[in-house]
Amino acid sequence: MKKLLPLLSILLSTFTIATAQPQALFSPHGGIRDRIIKACNLSKTSIDVAIFDFTSGDLADALVRAKDRGTALRVIADPKRGADKHSETPFLQKKGVNLRLLPGKGRGIMHNKFAIFDGKLLLTGSYNWTESAEEYNWENVIILEDTAVVRAYRDEFEKMWKKAGE
Repeated sequence: MKKLLPLLSILLSTFTIATAQPQALFSPHGGIRDRIIKACNLSKTSIDVAIFDFTSGDLADALVRAKDRGTALRVIADPKRGADKHSETPFLQKKGVNLRLLPGKGRGIMHNKFAIFDGKLLLTGSYNWTESAEEYNWENVIILEDTAVVRAYRDEFEKMWKKAGE
C-alpha cells in the first residue's frame, strides 16, 4: 500500500492539471473582453476564432499583436455582419489576418461565437466581440480546457474553415 500511495498521488495530480475547472464570465462589465485579450496575449501557437459580430477594436488589436508575434491566426466571420460599417473584419484583412467569410444556408447566418487558443483553451457563449457586449448587453462566456470538448470545437472549426474556402 505504501508503494501505491506515491503512484496514486502522481496520477491524481496529473489528472487535476489536465482538467482545469471551467470558468463562467458574464457581461455587462464582467471582464470578458479582458479575459479574451489575456488569452490572445498568452497564446503561442494558434488562435482560431468563429465570430458573428466583431466591432471591438481592442480585441482586433489583440489578435493582430498575436499574429505579429508569430501565432497562427484564423478568423471565420459572418459576411453580413462583416460588411457592417463598424465591423473589424476589414481591419483584420488589411493587417494580413487569415480571414474567411462563411454565410449560413439560405437566409441563415454564421452565428457561432467561440475561440480556441493553442488548441487547448476554449471560450464560447453568447458574447459577441463588440463594445455593446462588454458595456451594455447581458451576455456570457464559458472557458474550458476539457480535451474532448475542445476537440469537438476544433473539428467544427476545421469543417467551417474548409466550407468557407470553397
